[in-house]
Amino acid sequence: MKPLIGLLIALAAGVTWAAETYKWVDERGIVTYGQKPPAGRPATPVDTTPSGSIDTSGSRQGQSEPEQRGRAEPPPPIAMVPPASTGAPVRGMEFDTFIRLQRGMTEGELLIRAGRPDYTTVDNFRNDIVKTYYYFPTVSNPFTTTVTVRGGLIDNLDRIKKF
Repeated sequence: MKPLIGLLIALAAGVTWAAETYKWVDERGIVTYGQKPPAGRPATPVDTTPSGSIDTSGSRQGQSEPEQRGRAEPPPPIAMVPPASTGAPVRGMEFDTFIRLQRGMTEGELLIRAGRPDYTTVDNFRNDIVKTYYYFPTVSNPFTTTVTVRGGLIDNLDRIKKF
C-alpha cells in the first residue's frame, strides 16, 4: 500500500509541475497570476522554468584558466557599503571608581558612578534577574572589571588583570 501512495504523490507532483501559469490584469488594474485565466480577459502564459542553473558536470575542468576566464561573464558591480560603526570604544573602569563601589549599592548608582559598561549579560535564575556588567581593559588600565547585579543591587565585584 505504501508504494502505491508514494507513486500517487509522485504523479500528483509531476502534474502540478507541468501546470501552466497565466498572467492577467483584473478590472481594478491589479496584475494577477493563476492556473486558469478568467473568461473574457486577455492573459499571457508565464514561463516558470527555473533559470540561472549551475553547471556541476565538471566539463570546464579540462580547460585552461585563460579559456575559463574568456567565457565567464564579468561579475556584476558590487556596491561598496561603509562598515557599520562598532559602537563606542572600550572605556574600562578606573581604579578610583572601582574602590568606591560596594556590595549592596543599587544598579543606578553603579551606572552613574562607572558609566555605561563595555558589555552586558542578563540571566534569569529562579525569577531573580542577574545582570553582569563588564568593563574591559584599556592601554592605560589593564584590568577587566566584572560587576554582578542581582535583584537591582550589586552582588559581586571582581577585578582581574589580564594581558
